Amino acid sequence: VRAFRDHGGQVELILPHFNSWRLVGPSLNDLHVTCRVVMGSSLDHDPADFNDREWIGSLYTRDGRHLAALVHEEYHGTAPGKCVYLDPTSCWYNAITYARSSDGGYSFHQPAPPRQLVASSPDRYRPGLEPAGVFSPSNIVQNPADGYYYAMALSLTPQGASGTCVMRSHDPFRASSWRAWDGAGFDLRFADPYEAIGGAPRACALVSTPEIAAMHESLTYNTYLNRFILVGMAAAPASSGRLVSGVYFSLSSDLVHWSPRKLLMRATPVQRFRCGGPKPIAYPSLLDPASPSRTFSTTGGRPYLYFTLFNYAGCKLGLDRDLVRAPVELAR
Repeated sequence: VRAFRDHGGQVELILPHFNSWRLVGPSLNDLHVTCRVVMGSSLDHDPADFNDREWIGSLYTRDGRHLAALVHEEYHGTAPGKCVYLDPTSCWYNAITYARSSDGGYSFHQPAPPRQLVASSPDRYRPGLEPAGVFSPSNIVQNPADGYYYAMALSLTPQGASGTCVMRSHDPFRASSWRAWDGAGFDLRFADPYEAIGGAPRACALVSTPEIAAMHESLTYNTYLNRFILVGMAAAPASSGRLVSGVYFSLSSDLVHWSPRKLLMRATPVQRFRCGGPKPIAYPSLLDPASPSRTFSTTGGRPYLYFTLFNYAGCKLGLDRDLVRAPVELAR
């Protein structure tokens, strides 16, 4: 869930899918759906273009009229001969790309491929690939300590390693300006694996894996705690030793070192849904209606937890989903 205040003072909440829509209204408490796609997917069947199915994932704006967006892009080997199908996650090759709007979020556009590429796997696509690449960017948040703009993202390698990347930019309106944490500093530029370059492309260094696992969905700077707060889907052992799935949170002062995750809300992730069990959820985000940030990149002591609730019919997943929010109160 991503939202911003436009140049006219209206709040716009993006409903991302491979066609992205929006809710519009005077505040986060009063929104209605507008029946116009603000960004559709290009459905480009060439994996080297990083331009297939696209979801608006992150937003940044200074004035509410001009917006930069990080885009979650999926390629699924849809062209003939491009996929060896094993299961629904076969042939999933993911990247993060860039889009921008100059009309207050009414429409978003991208540079010609592959100039819109921000972050990708260091490996080229190959048929039969399990999910691999860089996924689902968090909010874009400015660090008050250094002025850079940061985002978190999920990283999956073909070898099965998973975790969280941190990347930053001095100017979110420049797709090529993003650099990832490499284990010592923010000096890693995601290279296009299809371009002829010197040396082999590298993946980002994963941060605080024991503490946050692969949490990446929601990042804000919390002015009540004076820390960054990360919220995401995860699991951790309870006192009984049994793993508990749900929405967890973690705190950090530098975006690289994170506190051990703590349970915010017990819930079933989509991947663990079993017929007859509780309805699963996904995409948890903290949003604070009182945030002074145009993109709600800060939270205070009483934000809301937003998430998507999936309604299954006959144990089959369709498009019947609810956007739900629950109040959260922080304590020092």
